[in-house]
Amino acid sequence: MNAYTVSLTENRTYLELFQHGSVNVADGTPLAWLARRKSDHVAHMRGPDAFRALLDSAPDTGMRHFLLGGTEKSLARLQSTIATRYPQASVVGSFSPPFRPLEPADHQEIDVMLKRTRANVVWVGIGTPKQDYEVARIAASHPAVVLAVGAAFNFVSGDVVEAPVFWRRTGLEWAYRFGREPRRLWRRYVFGNLRFVILALRRHRG
Repeated sequence: MNAYTVSLTENRTYLELFQHGSVNVADGTPLAWLARRKSDHVAHMRGPDAFRALLDSAPDTGMRHFLLGGTEKSLARLQSTIATRYPQASVVGSFSPPFRPLEPADHQEIDVMLKRTRANVVWVGIGTPKQDYEVARIAASHPAVVLAVGAAFNFVSGDVVEAPVFWRRTGLEWAYRFGREPRRLWRRYVFGNLRFVILALRRHRG
């Protein structure tokens, strides 16, 4: 979860995704800081870091990775990068979903591929909140660990420049990304961050 995810939880249906049968990890640094004011038991790991760490795991772990998200060309670049940097990783399949709400036929196609490949780790990078709904659906239907990883695919493939460590550690990764892609991200960061601040203040006062 990150600040943008939290900003959308005023939607009750969306909020319920994070309240039943899942493990929620703070992806964004500001969210981790805020959560740790309430509890010492808050895990903080960015989606791209988790993605890299598990791809780099020893081959005898038996992990069979499936990549869900991106265009066919971007997935091809990602798989080429993984093959070069993480040759021990077993990527058994991938799927580029349509850029629209997923329909029953899309779900069926994804389910068939997951069963055929016997994937046991499914990475979903199709944007918030769409990816969170799909993670919940897949996790309920398949014996796999299913993780939403946002822009991890683009970072690892090199399609999008990742913020340097300084920006990540200071909680300003959002500002770095906004500066590089203002036309695409302005609505998310201007309105999303404002909603996050308002929700945080409400929680603090409550």
